[in-house]
Amino acid sequence: MPKVFVSTVINAPIERVWRTVADFNGLPAWMPGMTESVIEPGKGDKEVGAVRKLSMAGTKDKLRERLEVLSPDEWLITYAVLEGPLPVRNVVTSLRLRSITDTYGTLGEWSTKFETDPGKEADGEQFMSRVFGAGFRALKRHLGV
Repeated sequence: MPKVFVSTVINAPIERVWRTVADFNGLPAWMPGMTESVIEPGKGDKEVGAVRKLSMAGTKDKLRERLEVLSPDEWLITYAVLEGPLPVRNVVTSLRLRSITDTYGTLGEWSTKFETDPGKEADGEQFMSRVFGAGFRALKRHLGV
């Protein structure tokens, strides 16, 4: 099963970064290509098991993701992709924050495991790395850092 890990330093306090990334329904405010997020009925947007339906620029396809972990104590959010127009499948992704104590900054770590068609592992790894890299750059812009 392919894995991807991308990290970055964010020049903002961990509490400020967490407020943004922990908003399960707020992804379109900062993630490139996401235009709308709607929480499906049944769970609130901060409840494990909540499902968000994301609209993406340039397609009518929807990306559905389920919140698996939301842990403020560990600065960790984990979600699973249920369906969508991605070149990977059975995706489980985590975004973890760690405090950088000497600068009051934040280390962001995005990691994922997924499956691909045989022989397409490198393509899936490149795709997910690009998504996470673009996401971190956009998060920094959104935070003004």
